[in-house]
Amino acid sequence: MGLEVAAPEWAPFYRSAAEGLLALYGLRPGRRGTSKVSRWFKAESPEDVLVAWLTELIFLVGTKRLLISRIEVLKAGPKELRVRVHGQPARGLPLDREIKAVTYHGLKVASGRSGLKARIILDV
Repeated sequence: MGLEVAAPEWAPFYRSAAEGLLALYGLRPGRRGTSKVSRWFKAESPEDVLVAWLTELIFLVGTKRLLISRIEVLKAGPKELRVRVHGQPARGLPLDREIKAVTYHGLKVASGRSGLKARIILDV
């Protein structure tokens, strides 16, 4: 299963990737959250940052069963991402599917005049 992500700059690019992943779970941000999780990702490439970010979301949703209500992108660039995720723990969180991992198969973050693009393959 895969995602295609496009955005004009880094902050919406990372947010859009997260929203796409949540949509594959059958979840939509927007409810109130009582928990906050802050994360900082720093890597050698935008592909590594993207994989680390989505892998963390898979852990928060798939393992911790956090119903994500809002994603704040505090700082974003090709080699760094700082985010704050708001959500609500939900033991019986129903998911449309389980997502095991983000892969590097064919992953390339392309930057051009129209913004940023990536195609992400997920292991389900």
